[in-house]
Amino acid sequence: MVRPTRRRAPATFAPLVLLALAACAKAGGPVVLGTAGKWDTDYGAMSRRGSELAVAQLNAAGGIAGDSVVLRPLDDRANGAVAAAVADSFANDRRVVAVVGHLASGAMVAAAPVYDAAGLPAVATTATSPDVTGISPWVFRVVPSDSATAIALAGFARTLGRQRAAILYDNDAYGRGLAAAFQRAYKGRIVSVDPIAPDRADFEPFVAWFKQQQVDLVFMAGTEATGIPFVRQARAAGLAADLLGSDGWVPVARDAAAAGIHLGVPFVASDPRPAAQAFVAAFKQRWGMEPDNNAALAYDAVLLVAEAVKAVGRDRARIRAWLAAGNRFEGATGTIRLGPTGDPVDKGIRMTKVVNGRLTLVGAR
Repeated sequence: MVRPTRRRAPATFAPLVLLALAACAKAGGPVVLGTAGKWDTDYGAMSRRGSELAVAQLNAAGGIAGDSVVLRPLDDRANGAVAAAVADSFANDRRVVAVVGHLASGAMVAAAPVYDAAGLPAVATTATSPDVTGISPWVFRVVPSDSATAIALAGFARTLGRQRAAILYDNDAYGRGLAAAFQRAYKGRIVSVDPIAPDRADFEPFVAWFKQQQVDLVFMAGTEATGIPFVRQARAAGLAADLLGSDGWVPVARDAAAAGIHLGVPFVASDPRPAAQAFVAAFKQRWGMEPDNNAALAYDAVLLVAEAVKAVGRDRARIRAWLAAGNRFEGATGTIRLGPTGDPVDKGIRMTKVVNGRLTLVGAR
């Protein structure tokens, strides 16, 4: 440490130095965005790829005001306690101007009070639980809530002419919220509603019951961990029912047993819109694979936050105000305009069917 000399500076010098240092802290060096999720999952890995592509494109175009954009990724393990600690780490790092994440609904709900207390804006990518809506003026998301998605899914089920539905849901924040909303919106008869452990692998008792009850639609609110074994066992048993899932089921589409299942997702690579196809082409070029909705939502969230920083600078409160003002952003997943509760306004989903291992667009709702 260098010790100060005894010579006194002019009376105006110290305040000027402090102002200069403050200006450098605000304007100099990389623009740091925190990112949080469970990175060792399929959806986590795709989210990382999408956010890293967005940063690469921003920096190739000159960054923000000449400064590069960098990500500070932390793994929240999709665990509430860990997510809160991660949020605290971001909040205390003054280089972090905003957070992209969290991915899981439970993690976002747990982290929200930290962001609220610290005054740090966070834009969730795939946290869809209704519990996130309005949880804090500092928390936003680019994905429709489960309430909006479930209404669209129930409406699509009606177009299939199905009248006897069963619901299975992962017993976590994501599964419970989506299942409850679907149950409220579905116009036919709900034969059964059953929670399952997020790591359950044996579905033969459920499949046998569905066959006995002549269920013609099964809606499952969960992820690939439960979705893949369920679909395999339903197909093996010859269950004559349409199988319907949401965004958590995207990795299920790659399984050989998944042919013919329907999914409602925020984004699909076969979307013909120019913005969607430009993203798909760039993603394929960088990663050698087709993007999914997790990648697209993370990509859009990073670019949305970057637009805010370009418009108002690195001040956290100003970034929050820009996001809350309803500014329109045209992204890979469509037009994003955030409402007063932090949810995107008038943002629908794409209905798809699995054909030859790919999600094929069959309509939008």
